[in-house]
Amino acid sequence: MGKWDFDNWAESYDEDVKTDDWIHRDYLTVLKLVAERAKGLVVDIGCGTGNILGFLNCEEYIGVEPSAGMRGKFLGKHGFEPLNGHFLALPLPDGSVDTVITTYAFHHVPDEEKEDAIREMLRVLKPGGKIIIADVMFESEEEKRRIGEMDGITEEIEDEYFATVDGLKEISARLGLECRFQRVNRYVWVEEMKRAT
Repeated sequence: MGKWDFDNWAESYDEDVKTDDWIHRDYLTVLKLVAERAKGLVVDIGCGTGNILGFLNCEEYIGVEPSAGMRGKFLGKHGFEPLNGHFLALPLPDGSVDTVITTYAFHHVPDEEKEDAIREMLRVLKPGGKIIIADVMFESEEEKRRIGEMDGITEEIEDEYFATVDGLKEISARLGLECRFQRVNRYVWVEEMKRAT
């Protein structure tokens, strides 16, 4: 995570996400889509400054954020502080939450750690709970390359660990999960995962 300076980015983050660049296109729409699906006790991994709180209507909310700068900004905005943790080490007991959400953060998890991150989300999930991941994704590695070349963003794409729908379907199959995907725009998808019944 040291690759990205989140502590300093915290100062300008809320302004940066308002720019309609390729990553943050339809940003508020994406937050609303995730918030509508989140129920019960919700844990938000990589919660940043807590922008999704403007849309959530849940029983209880727990933010998890590894950056002290982001946690401080969150505290200033919302009056409480997220927990210090990350995708591979959630500071929560087994089977304790109804919905795990993450928006625009999963692309910071290296590809070889994505399955471990999903396992950790499953660990804290109650039976019948669900995981909602909203982020820049691509249908396949081939599409990732093609869009990068067509849109002149190959360098930006290669600087992150953007998931593919194909890859997440494979992980879901290995973990016995049902998954469904909604494409929001050219770059952003929302995935919902839950244990197969």
